[in-house]
Amino acid sequence: MLHGVSLEVAAGEVFGFVGPNGAGKTTFLKSLLGIVRPDAGSITIADIDARRRPLRARRNVGYAPGETAMYDSFRVLTMLEFALAFHESASLERGRALLSRFGLPEKRRVRQLSHGMKRKLLLAQAIASGAPVLMLDEPMEGLDPEARRDVEVLLAQEAAAGRTVFFSSHDLPSVERVCRRVAFLRGGRLLECGPVEEILSRASHTLLVQLREPREPDALPSGPGLEWTGEGKRWRLAYRGNAEDALAQLTALPIASLRDASGGLEEVFEALYGAEEDAS
Repeated sequence: MLHGVSLEVAAGEVFGFVGPNGAGKTTFLKSLLGIVRPDAGSITIADIDARRRPLRARRNVGYAPGETAMYDSFRVLTMLEFALAFHESASLERGRALLSRFGLPEKRRVRQLSHGMKRKLLLAQAIASGAPVLMLDEPMEGLDPEARRDVEVLLAQEAAAGRTVFFSSHDLPSVERVCRRVAFLRGGRLLECGPVEEILSRASHTLLVQLREPREPDALPSGPGLEWTGEGKRWRLAYRGNAEDALAQLTALPIASLRDASGGLEEVFEALYGAEEDAS
């Protein structure tokens, strides 16, 4: 059940939508598409009132559902053609190019596809729909790292071309890389929504420093916001502020290697939902 979730996503934006299982993410997407009928509120998709004209609104959405259920007896190309027939702006040529890019054999039966391959087929039909809005429910599930990066590139390209990408996912590293803003949902309620960069500013900032020569703690740069732990050649630096200022204070050290071990959205996610658990 959803409780007063209000969001606005702009054209040309990749918007992340995250939360634990049962948070209401899929229910929210299905409400937007008219698959689930909300009790109250308004829904506008591409300037169309989706509650009054649900079919017209859905024609403006390329949807890749979280479930990979399709017509198992169809061949891949037939399934693609079937899905694209709903969209006036669809491009079968674009769809076939995506099948090739994803390594999906056109003549193979859908039932012969792995879970990850079915996910790619759903993505192909959503993107090739030509619809101005893409709604993707767990699009990275079942994909290997190389395929995930390829999809990230695709989504960034679609947004750059002016399409709105609504990206609901548990894959927080992908959300962090491709989304401009992100919303956190819990128990059907919106916990927080804001720019990814702003939300990431709350995560811890850490550098792992390997020196060519050992140093004593009093020989390391010191100052407000710097905290060193370790010994000899191996040190961990926790800092506040931006990375450039922290790095500027390390120029006099004989650095052999440097690695950023700062927290990302996963750390923010754990802190946000951990706090919710503690309060319950």
